[in-house]
Amino acid sequence: MINLERFLANLRVRLEERISPNMMRVIRPFMTVQFVIFMLLGIVNTAVSVGTATLLDILHNAFLAPDNPLRLIAEHSRSNFIFGYIVSIITSFFLNCHFTFHQRPTLKKFLKFPISYIPNFIFQYLMVFIFTALNLNSTLAYICAAILGTPLTFAAMKLMVFSRRKSTT
Repeated sequence: MINLERFLANLRVRLEERISPNMMRVIRPFMTVQFVIFMLLGIVNTAVSVGTATLLDILHNAFLAPDNPLRLIAEHSRSNFIFGYIVSIITSFFLNCHFTFHQRPTLKKFLKFPISYIPNFIFQYLMVFIFTALNLNSTLAYICAAILGTPLTFAAMKLMVFSRRKSTT
């Protein structure tokens, strides 16, 4: 079995031989076991979001008649997606508290947590906007935005929500 810490340490050593110290300072925080756990939890959170929205779609289609006004409202507002996203953010908070940052969940952190997603959302939206403005494949835009936005979300969470610094007030 591979020792992840040893693998990442060896990778850092090899990269330090090939790239500038300034670039290493930028990528070093993302070459940690903590970041790998964050990425794995991101897969879980995506499954929770998609699974919740899909389950709601199935229930929605099974129990609401095609002529029911509630069906039209729910389809138009994409409420199933929004609810799935909210469930995944809540799940993400508790999983990241426990597995990634090893901190107890608090109400203050819980309220700050969704705010840490804002820079990622803006970044991803701009990427999709640029890709589509250039008439590039929108699916490729979504994938690139998600991959490139992950380090931004990790940094925002680490600094805004799970920082271990004590306040001076």
